[in-house]
Amino acid sequence: GGASAYLPQPGLSRGASGSGAGTGVPGPPRGRRRLEAQELERLMLSTRKTHIKHRFVDGEEKGNGALCKFICHTYWSTQFAALRQSFLGGEAGDAEEGYVRSLSVSKRWDAQGGKSGATFSKTSDGRFVVKHITRTELQMFLDFAPMYFEYMAKALFHSLPTVLCKILGIYQIGHHNRTTGRKVMEQVVVMENLFHDRRVTRTFDLKGSSRPRYVEMLDREAAMQQEFDTSPRPRFKRKKASVATPAAAGHSAATAAKSAAGDGGDEPATPGVAAAAPDSPTGGITQSTSQVLLDDNLMELTRGRPFPLKHRAKLYFHKAVLNDTLFLSVVNVVDYSILVGFDEEAHEVSVGIIDYMRQYDLVKKLERASKSVGMIAGQAEPTVIQPQQYRKRFQGAMERYFMSVPDKWVSFV
Repeated sequence: GGASAYLPQPGLSRGASGSGAGTGVPGPPRGRRRLEAQELERLMLSTRKTHIKHRFVDGEEKGNGALCKFICHTYWSTQFAALRQSFLGGEAGDAEEGYVRSLSVSKRWDAQGGKSGATFSKTSDGRFVVKHITRTELQMFLDFAPMYFEYMAKALFHSLPTVLCKILGIYQIGHHNRTTGRKVMEQVVVMENLFHDRRVTRTFDLKGSSRPRYVEMLDREAAMQQEFDTSPRPRFKRKKASVATPAAAGHSAATAAKSAAGDGGDEPATPGVAAAAPDSPTGGITQSTSQVLLDDNLMELTRGRPFPLKHRAKLYFHKAVLNDTLFLSVVNVVDYSILVGFDEEAHEVSVGIIDYMRQYDLVKKLERASKSVGMIAGQAEPTVIQPQQYRKRFQGAMERYFMSVPDKWVSFV
């Protein structure tokens, strides 16, 4: 019964966010676009397991045997290919080629803010993030993957508001070095980079937990002297970096699109991007995005006040959070958070819900039980709670952290 409770996107007709929408690249005729979208949606909604296992070897030149054996297990290959085609845009095949080219050159990335100790990599073009996950997380995602594809289909083809960070592929990769005898098997998930082609000066990882979530800021003295720069300034069109493939170009343009809630615009808010509302005439503070701040840091920097967003951006954000948390509670997922990046130059906020692969299993129940002991001594409730409670707490926190500021498009009648 959860699907019927999802909230529609404000100001958009159904199907407006289909393949190629918002990319600025001329697409095929409307009828052909509709057929392509219907086929991609059909592939995404297929419940047939399309796992593919690739094996190849690195042998000696004389063919005396394999020096190293490699394996790559691709899960839900057909559904993910349709998802990438819909999300990245471009002609058929270009999205896959651009995706492979991006993944072919990546480097280790020191992502801060989490306590899981997971290893991250980022592609050299900045489009994708690769995260190493546990086998438990892999199996949990595989179990609710059909529901994930169904939800993504609603977002991509039926304009369902969402700020979920898109998972674009999940794999198990390994190798066996016959010379050294070393065997390695790892599980990785490929996600969109929420801050690709954006100049984020402050980054926050928010959970809405009532327990203290605070890190010591590197520039705390300077930060406390000035507030966030959300003063009104003329909007400008940032020059986009050139990319190698048509698919990459479509993805870059789509993710860096301006928010509809901006000055004078009458188009709907761009998913994942909200326009900051006028607040303070003070100058902005530039901070490296390497430090990820937490809930209490945000409240400290805003002096306990909600961060202002333009009305239509806040409306989209509100509906997206309600939809996403409803979906995550249905699939029994907890401990997710929302990554928020502030671009103080363009006056925009980029957001995305991350870390939504962990279900409320026995381990999480034991973790909750151990942390609940402190509640007897008057401490706040633990971070990990049951999915329905987690959902309500998360929704309430987003209402406290962000507020709507009326503009000329808001009617008071």
